[in-house]
Amino acid sequence: MVSAGTLSQPISLLYVDDEPALLELSKRYLERSGNFVVSIASSPLEAIGMLADQYFDAVMSDYEMPEMNGIEFLKHLRAEGNTIPFLIFTGRGREEVVIEALNNGADFYIQKGGDPRAQFAELINKIHYAVSRRRAEDALRRSEERYRFIADNVADNIWMFDMELNLIYVSPSGEIMRGFTAEEDLTQSLEDKMTPESCERVVRRFQEELALNATGTADLKRTILFETEEYCKDGSTIWVENSVRCLADVHGESAGVIGVSRDITWRKQAEEALRQSEERYRSLAENSPFGIVTCDREGTIDYVNPKMVEMMGSPDIEETQKINILTFPPLQDAGFTDILKRALDTGVQENSMHVKYRSKWGKTLNLRGYISPFSKNGSVFGAQIIVGEIVGENIEE
Repeated sequence: MVSAGTLSQPISLLYVDDEPALLELSKRYLERSGNFVVSIASSPLEAIGMLADQYFDAVMSDYEMPEMNGIEFLKHLRAEGNTIPFLIFTGRGREEVVIEALNNGADFYIQKGGDPRAQFAELINKIHYAVSRRRAEDALRRSEERYRFIADNVADNIWMFDMELNLIYVSPSGEIMRGFTAEEDLTQSLEDKMTPESCERVVRRFQEELALNATGTADLKRTILFETEEYCKDGSTIWVENSVRCLADVHGESAGVIGVSRDITWRKQAEEALRQSEERYRSLAENSPFGIVTCDREGTIDYVNPKMVEMMGSPDIEETQKINILTFPPLQDAGFTDILKRALDTGVQENSMHVKYRSKWGKTLNLRGYISPFSKNGSVFGAQIIVGEIVGENIEE
């Protein structure tokens, strides 16, 4: 059963109907009930725009409207994943319309006509029921998400240190991370737990935070993040991310720290692999016999390799990066800008590109190469240009 407490807040209702007089009448009547804030729209298209801009607890819609009927409006919302409570309030009472509305996710179907008081009483009751049910479902979902978060993170290690950095509590889940039981963990000193570098870093950070607390201006509830390399029972080491807060006594003085630790070894390994990969590719680019340039969608150069600087006769990389590839007149005149724009617009690689132009520093270049757009999630955000200089060949522009 839905609790009445779920309706302690006013209901924000969007009412959609192509009859202006009925819109205003229904708005006044519902708001006089004391628990509604009613917004009105004269068409589903207008309502769709309003739903995109603000929150509503429920939608009440007429069935017959010129641009889109009520069920088409309902189907549009459900197709977008919008599960807002939806009520059809209409003069059409054919059984097949009722069945179609309910089959497409309408919460209730209410037919206009009859005694207005009885009709609005039924309308208010059904809106209350639909909204209170949704609020109860949302509250349950939020509660389940909170408990699921806790359940999904039980592998994290929870611990407490006193002011002398003695471990006074560690959760059993610490054994999953390092292999030591809670009892074994409690007997270890800080030096037993982590590498000398990490131990030194922790002591220094602890002293810095204590000095900050002593100023009287620090937030004792602040969260402190740091990483440590720690020993495991099998002799290996893992990288750990620590989220730490100060513990205060009844007088507000620092009494220790409480922390949550998570094994991030996989992340550190991925970061190191990425760093090595970037170094390898940077070395290839820096030593390439071809000119390489990357730019964003606006034509701003974000990387240029030494070979390209040499080919252009530029004094240095910094000067080369001052050129905007999309607005530099010589590149526009040579037709290169149009090729680059096409690649950025279509996301399709441009192969066998031939251009001839005079660089900013007076060097005439015959270039052949290709342009490869950069994209993420289907959106192009830049491009890579690789070219070689052609010597002794005349290229028609």
